[in-house]
Amino acid sequence: MKTIWRCTPLTLVFWSTLAPGQAPPQPPTPPAPSVPPAPPAPPPGVSPPPDAARSVRPAAEAPAPPLDQGPDTLPPLEEALTPPPTPPVVSVVSVTRRPLPPVRAERRLALLGELGWNSLAGFGLNVSYHAHPQLSFDLGVGLALVGGKLGLRARYNLLDNPVTPFVGVGLLGATGFEAPTRDIAADDENRELNIKLEPSAFLQTVAGLDWTSRSGFTLVSAVGYARLLTHDNVVIITGEPTEEEKRGFAIAFRSSIVISLAIGYSFR
Repeated sequence: MKTIWRCTPLTLVFWSTLAPGQAPPQPPTPPAPSVPPAPPAPPPGVSPPPDAARSVRPAAEAPAPPLDQGPDTLPPLEEALTPPPTPPVVSVVSVTRRPLPPVRAERRLALLGELGWNSLAGFGLNVSYHAHPQLSFDLGVGLALVGGKLGLRARYNLLDNPVTPFVGVGLLGATGFEAPTRDIAADDENRELNIKLEPSAFLQTVAGLDWTSRSGFTLVSAVGYARLLTHDNVVIITGEPTEEEKRGFAIAFRSSIVISLAIGYSFR
């Protein structure tokens, strides 16, 4: 039969009378955790080893998670320090425009209508060919007082510009023709004066101006002198000319001044 002990105030008094001066037994306490002994201090003048220093350092606390600052706060530091995007670099390429060639190097051939006195064609057509911007050849075909005419001239252009002065030398040939048999006399209706013009040749020396535009418009004007190279080309058939008539024959059919104007178009 088991005995059941109950802890009552009477029981405590009983135990205190049995063992005076002794405290009642206490429940056992748990043992204290063992602390590792501290490493021995190094001698004076000697630094502790790195491992020992790390062993006594307290563990670093973990960084706290960033707080949610909300949409109305300043941007993060990394975003604020980010430099703005570099604008695109626009490279400027300088284009050097080549100078235009001389206009007579582009437009070498010209066709012109001419009207002049002792000119290449008289009343007719001129063809100009620019072998070089400063060297040109002119050919004229037409009709004049000395008959049908054919002229050839070489000229030197002083400039490469569209407008340039020039000097030239040419040869003219005329077919001549027979004069009418009546009304040649100047002041006497009863006097008959008939002449005949022989074929003749002339040497022409001129100075002038050539304007050849970039669009093709061309103007050539010249003044100078034409000298008769052959024998006298005026043959008196009947009658005797007066002094005034002789001077008129000299101006119209023999050596005389040159005045000409030609207008046309130059082709590429």
